[in-house]
Amino acid sequence: MLATETDKGRKAIEPELQDRETKADPSRQRKIIHIDMDAFFASVEQRDNPELRGKPVAVGGSRERGVVAAASYEARMFGVRSAMPSVMAKRRCPNLIFVTPRFDVYKVVSLQIREIFAEYTSIIEPLSLDEAYLDVTENLKGVAVATEIAEDIRAKIRRETKLTASAGVSYNKFLAKLASDHRKPDGLFVITPKMGAAFVENLPVEKFHGVGPATTAKMNRLGIATGLDLRAQNLPFLQQHFGKSGAYYYWIARGVDERPVRADRVRKSIGAENTFAQDLHAFSPMRDALEPIIAKVWRHCQATGIRARTVTLKVKFADFQQITRSKSVSDAIDSLADIERLSLGLLEPLLPIEKGVRLLGISLSSLTQAQTTERRQLSLVL
Repeated sequence: MLATETDKGRKAIEPELQDRETKADPSRQRKIIHIDMDAFFASVEQRDNPELRGKPVAVGGSRERGVVAAASYEARMFGVRSAMPSVMAKRRCPNLIFVTPRFDVYKVVSLQIREIFAEYTSIIEPLSLDEAYLDVTENLKGVAVATEIAEDIRAKIRRETKLTASAGVSYNKFLAKLASDHRKPDGLFVITPKMGAAFVENLPVEKFHGVGPATTAKMNRLGIATGLDLRAQNLPFLQQHFGKSGAYYYWIARGVDERPVRADRVRKSIGAENTFAQDLHAFSPMRDALEPIIAKVWRHCQATGIRARTVTLKVKFADFQQITRSKSVSDAIDSLADIERLSLGLLEPLLPIEKGVRLLGISLSSLTQAQTTERRQLSLVL
């Protein structure tokens, strides 16, 4: 049975809740814009090659073990999505056209878009090449209405790059991102303070930024399917089941998110992981399960220009015991094949495994910005 807020629970959190509601006073609220380019990599390819326009396009490898890095909206109509194995994408869309990624071009366009942002605010938090948060509460052009700024930015992006962007405008980051997804592609949506809580309560939890497939499944098992279900849970219940993330889920269910837009945000690591529906016991299925995880991490490296010198393998067993194994190299890791080789090199010594594996993850640390595209041989640090 779901745990709902008791009177005692309400009293326990009431001072903090009142404090947050005070901070959410409309007269003191921030004005946040989330800009998300529409099918960015694929749209750049269609822009630069007229023969691809209006056709289903996948950026990524077409080989048997390849992975889709990005899909055009024409391809998405067939169910093709990023991180999908190329073989599956081709089955869903037989006429799918595969295009080799040109990350140097995408970075140039991204910088062009970033310059447009900088005309309005210096408080820009890039998430990747194709999306960013902007705090325009106090902006460089003195425009009072954030929606007007978002429209100006979208129009200028279209004019200068011939690409479309979707924008979300709200009083915090969580809602601004939800808003930018709401009218994609080429859309603009605003979530006002009066709309915030009601907008969240009608959404399925899998639409929430920060709630991945594994967390969605766990919430569903607990009877939490929508924002309204999430809001019905008290803080201790969510902390019990979701640890430190419990407080975050508690507040976003109420439309509250106090995270600032950080222009100086520095990532210490990047990674991805997956929890499996059935425990894995042998090397072959574990290797296959790592492929999309590694591909996701490498796509982020390519999209941001980030490179790393340390690979960490995370393994969680059926009994929830968790271990990590790491390997460092002297030169920056500069290919998907290198990450795969190092990751499997960390996995192999763990076998045979007596108990099943329920989760695998790969993360990269000791991050640097790519200085050159020249391929260098990796040397292990002794």
